[in-house]
Amino acid sequence: MAESNLAARGDALEGQASGARVIAQALKAQDVNYMFGVVGIPVTEIALAAQEAGIRYVGMRNEQAACYAASAVGYLTGRPGVCLVVSGPGLIHSLGGMANANMNCWLKLVDYIASSLPGQVA
Repeated sequence: MAESNLAARGDALEGQASGARVIAQALKAQDVNYMFGVVGIPVTEIALAAQEAGIRYVGMRNEQAACYAASAVGYLTGRPGVCLVVSGPGLIHSLGGMANANMNCWLKLVDYIASSLPGQVA
């Protein structure tokens, strides 16, 4: 009986989009063409989903450079650039780029993903 419940659950979930795919589709709907970041858990799925949606993902060596690159894309194209970072040090490292974009009024979005959900261990 447990196997039939698992099979039914799998069939029900098969038609649903993942959270990463929803984020990627929402970004694409906002005319986002470029995403910069350092891939790591938990944002790997978002980077892959963004590429599937037609967003060009550019891997960077650190989050500060990624945030400056996203800011430059926003300035040069008039469309938001996205910086994909993880929580903690990733978000802190992107602050310089966020401050620079804010002071220059450049379009940029920092996609910050928490490393764990409430009630879950990271």
